[in-house]
Amino acid sequence: MAEEQFLPEEPPESGENAMLREAIEALRQGDRVRARDLLTRLLKTDQKNAVYWVWLSAAVDTQKERLYCLQMALQFDPQNAAARRGLTLFGALPPDDSVAPFPLNRPRSWEETLKVSEEPPRPPAKRGLANPIVRLVVIGAAGLLLLAAFYIVMIVFPRQPASYARGTPFRQPTATETPTPTATPLYRTVTPTFSAPTPLALLLPAPYTPTPLYVVTEHFGQSRDAFMAAKTYLERGQCREAIPLLEQVLTMEPDAADAYYYLGECARLAGNYQSALTYYERAISLNAGFGPPFLGRAMIYHILDPDADVISYYDEAIAIDPNFTLAYIERGAYYLDRYEWERALRDLQIASNQNPNSAVAYMYMAQAQLALRRYQDAIASAERANQLDLTLLPVYRTLGEAYYAVQRYPDAVGVLQLYTLYVPDDAQAFAMLGTAYNAVGDYPLAVRALDRSLALDRYNGEAYYQRGEAYLNLGNPDAARRDFERALTFDPNDFDAAFGLGMAYYQQGQFGTAYLRFENALGRADTDEERAKAIYWQAVSLERINDPVSASRAWRRLLELPEEAMPAEWRNQAYERLGVTPTWTPTPRPTRTPTSTPEP
Repeated sequence: MAEEQFLPEEPPESGENAMLREAIEALRQGDRVRARDLLTRLLKTDQKNAVYWVWLSAAVDTQKERLYCLQMALQFDPQNAAARRGLTLFGALPPDDSVAPFPLNRPRSWEETLKVSEEPPRPPAKRGLANPIVRLVVIGAAGLLLLAAFYIVMIVFPRQPASYARGTPFRQPTATETPTPTATPLYRTVTPTFSAPTPLALLLPAPYTPTPLYVVTEHFGQSRDAFMAAKTYLERGQCREAIPLLEQVLTMEPDAADAYYYLGECARLAGNYQSALTYYERAISLNAGFGPPFLGRAMIYHILDPDADVISYYDEAIAIDPNFTLAYIERGAYYLDRYEWERALRDLQIASNQNPNSAVAYMYMAQAQLALRRYQDAIASAERANQLDLTLLPVYRTLGEAYYAVQRYPDAVGVLQLYTLYVPDDAQAFAMLGTAYNAVGDYPLAVRALDRSLALDRYNGEAYYQRGEAYLNLGNPDAARRDFERALTFDPNDFDAAFGLGMAYYQQGQFGTAYLRFENALGRADTDEERAKAIYWQAVSLERINDPVSASRAWRRLLELPEEAMPAEWRNQAYERLGVTPTWTPTPRPTRTPTSTPEP
C-alpha cells in the first residue's frame, strides 16, 4: 500500500505489542476495518502513542483523516520521522533535509525469507541520466511532485463554497437599520466560519468507554494470572476474550465476588440484562461489603424500568464505599434523567474530584451545568471531557449548545457538524445546527440541516421557524411563508413566527397583507423591542400602499415607545416622516443578544 512509504518499523516481538502486530498484519492483508478496530482500541489505552496514530493513518479511508492521524502523531512526538515523512508526502509539511528519506526499499520481516542468498555479479552501473534507473527515478520524482501538488490543491485545501453574509442570533430577526426599508429582515455581520479536524477516535462505529476496574480481592497463583489477563482485556473493552479467563478464575476460586461482578459487566454491556443481574446478585451474596455489584444492580433496574425510583440502590452502593467514583457518576446520570440538576452536579463534582481523569464525569457535569445555565462552566467541563476522551460523542452536542448560549456561533457550528456526522438520527441536534448556521449567516446550509431535522421529526415547530428565517434571507418568501405558518400551528403565540410571516408577505410585495400580519404579531409582543419592530414595519408597509395618514399614526406610536427599544435610525426616520426636529441626539444601540437557548 502507498502508506508504507512513511510507516515505522514493525514492533519487536513481545506480548504487549501483539495487538499492534495483528493490526499491521490486517493492513497488509487489506483488512482496514479490522486494523482500524484494533488500532482504535490501542488508542483507547494510550491516546498519546504516536506509533499507534501513524499506523492508524494507513487504516483510515480519506485523505483528511490520514492527515489528522499524522498531525496527532507529530503533536505527541515532534521527532517522529514517520509522521514527518507522511506529512511531507501529502504536502502538509515542507521538505526537510533533516528527515530521513522514504525507505522505499526497506525489507520487511516476511520478505527476508524470499531473498536469494547469492546474486550473480552485476555489470558496472551507468552514471547520470545515461543510467535508465536514474532516468526512471527522476521521472518518478517529477510525477510524485505533481501528484503531491494535486493533493494539496484538491484535497488538503478543498474548494470552499461562496461565503454568505452572517446573520443574527437565535429567535431574534432584527430589521435592517437603514432609513430606507429593504425586503431582507436580518442585520448581517461577517463572522468567520469555524473549521476543525475530525477526531479520528470518532471513526469507531460504537465508541466504547471502558468501565474503570475496581478490584479489592487479592488472587494467588494461576488464579492471579488468569485474573490479570482478564483485567487487561477488560481495560481494552474486549469482554469476549475476558469471559473465559474469568470463568477460569471461578473454577479455582468459587467465592471470587469480583469475578462474578465483571462477568455481570460483560453481560450488561452485551445487553444480557437478566444474566447480568444474576451475576451481580451472586457477587453480593458472596461479599456484601463489595460495592460494585450493588451499583451494577442499580443500573440494571434503571435500564429495565427507566421510570422506577431506584435511587436507594445507588445510595446503597455509595454507602458501602464512599470512595467509589463510578457510583457517583452513575447516580449523577440518574439525577440528570430526572431533571434534578443540582443533585446531579454535586455527585459529579465529587466524582471529578476523586478521579480528575474521568471524561464521563466531566461530560455529565457539563450537561448539568448547561441545564442550570452556567454556560462558561459547562464549556470548561465539556472541553475537559473532550480532551480526556475524543470518543464521547454527547460532549460535542453539549459543547454546541453551550457555545451557542454564549454567542460563539462559529464554534457551535463546528462541533455540531462533527456530532451530526456520526449521529445522523438526532433530530434536535440537526435543528440546533440549522439554528447555528442561521446565526452565522450560512443560510443554504441552514436549510439543509433543518430539512434533515424535519425529516426525522416533522413536529418540531422551532425547526420550521428557523427554516423560514433561512428561506427569508435567501429571498424565497413563498417557502418562508409556508414554514412560518407551520410554526404558528405549533405555537400560535409565537411573536417571531408571526412577524416572519409579515416579512414574507412584504417580500412578496403584498404590503396590505403584510401590514395585517404585523398587526397580528403586535398582539403577540411581550417586550417593547418586539412592539417597536412590529410598529416600524407597519409604518413602512402603510407607506408602500400610499396611506400617509395611517402611516403617520404608526410613526407616532413608534415614538411613544422607549428610546432604547429600537435602533436610533428608526426614531430618526420617524421624526423625518413626521417633519419633527428632535431636541435630543439619539444614541445608537447594538442589536439585542439572544436570551433563549435550545433545551439541554
